[in-house]
Amino acid sequence: MFRRIRSYCLLGIKAIPVSVEVDASQGLPGFTLVGLPDNAVRESRERVVSAIRTVGKVVTGFRTTVNLSPADLRKEGSALDLPLAIGLLTATEEISVPRLDECVFVGELSLDGLLKGVRGVLSIAMDLARDKNSILVIPRENEQEASLVEGLRYICADSLKECIEILEQDNEEVVHCARGLERQKIVSGLDVPDFKDVVGMEGVKRALEVAAAGGHNFLLVGSPGAGKTLCARCLPGILPEMCDEEVLETTRIHSCARSPGNAGLFRPVLVRPFRTPHHSASMVALVGGGARLLPGEASLAHNGVLFLDELPEFNRCVLEALREPMEEGEISVSRASGTVVWPARFMMGAAMNPCPCGYSMDPKRVCTCLPDARKRYQEKISGPLLDRIDIQVCVPPVEPSQFASKSAAEPSAVIRSRVCAARKVQQDRFAGLSFRCNADMNSEAARRFSHMDKATENFAVASAEKMNLSARGYYRLLKVSRTIADLRHSTSVEIPDLAEALRYRAFRG
Repeated sequence: MFRRIRSYCLLGIKAIPVSVEVDASQGLPGFTLVGLPDNAVRESRERVVSAIRTVGKVVTGFRTTVNLSPADLRKEGSALDLPLAIGLLTATEEISVPRLDECVFVGELSLDGLLKGVRGVLSIAMDLARDKNSILVIPRENEQEASLVEGLRYICADSLKECIEILEQDNEEVVHCARGLERQKIVSGLDVPDFKDVVGMEGVKRALEVAAAGGHNFLLVGSPGAGKTLCARCLPGILPEMCDEEVLETTRIHSCARSPGNAGLFRPVLVRPFRTPHHSASMVALVGGGARLLPGEASLAHNGVLFLDELPEFNRCVLEALREPMEEGEISVSRASGTVVWPARFMMGAAMNPCPCGYSMDPKRVCTCLPDARKRYQEKISGPLLDRIDIQVCVPPVEPSQFASKSAAEPSAVIRSRVCAARKVQQDRFAGLSFRCNADMNSEAARRFSHMDKATENFAVASAEKMNLSARGYYRLLKVSRTIADLRHSTSVEIPDLAEALRYRAFRG
């Protein structure tokens, strides 16, 4: 008999509907699988037949043809094991499923018939939630992931045997309805360093507060051991909590990016990502791609921070690949096997030494670098990339006398309260628009929401001319100034706000 089983496969983070068409007829026993399957899908026959044998069924005495439709879309991974097993069992009339047309099957089978979790279930659930008559059948390991999508009807099982028993019951009570995202508020902070433990460097803390409040890119430049990396690692403690939409966006990317060995027992991403790739990372590791078109670190940092320590040590071509996502908020990866678009709206953070020896900015140490060596080192960071970094701060070395200071610095929780207040102002301002924070504004919005008087605007134009700022640099100056004004609860940008923002673009190496 012929049976058509509904399922899904992934293309980037997009879930593509797939039909597993099974035709089992009398004739010379054999098994043919067509429809552009990869090796994992092609090997599924052995797993499926063994799993079916554990439930006391036999499906090998038929001439079986399986087509994965659409046939021109490459199918990858092991998520088609369960629909293939159900297709073989129903086509050979070993089982009868009353509501087969309503069910969508996704899951991997082990040889003993256990169901194992697969990646990308959240994307599948979000696409299927539009159809109120469909039921998603998944491994129990993916239940928490599917339950994030409000209104989704789903069934979960631990094994093929349990799945068959549930399907044959035709009992509406076994169908769960997802209630959506449920989470507790984060009140105790994250397991990250606290700014109260950072000695001195008040100017750096202020710059990072502005960066967190407006979602701005930042660069910390200073001598070795000055505290650049420590300050950057304190940043997650002052970032605002993600809204439900951002949680789903971020979790969806991480769900699709999981390695095969970590497909099950997935948890939603409730805090903003803070990704710190090593400077030996390749372009594929940073921006995504490869044979399976998986996302890179830039996409995994979506709605969070991508921090590049020792910035000049990264390959220049790798850094230049970040220029488009820093502007557009997404990465389009085109390969011979296809084209996918990954979201990549992140805060770009970086730290670097001013020269190869690191001491050209240290008042107490002598720099041993030749001028040409210092110039070559700084030229590893291109002008267009620097122009996209809103806040550039020189980090001075801390005086040893401050180490014994008894005065406590301001804790991250206090700074975070100011950051959240500024973000709330931005949410109200951008209600109904596509912007989420000041850094997302385009040039027209940056000029319109600045609310500058004539004198302030003249000061901004004169400063940009004196500092030779590009058009991009000028509008990024307005964005940072708007954030500084938000932190002091002002409806308009004034000259002191512009002056502080100009100080953050003063680094020239």
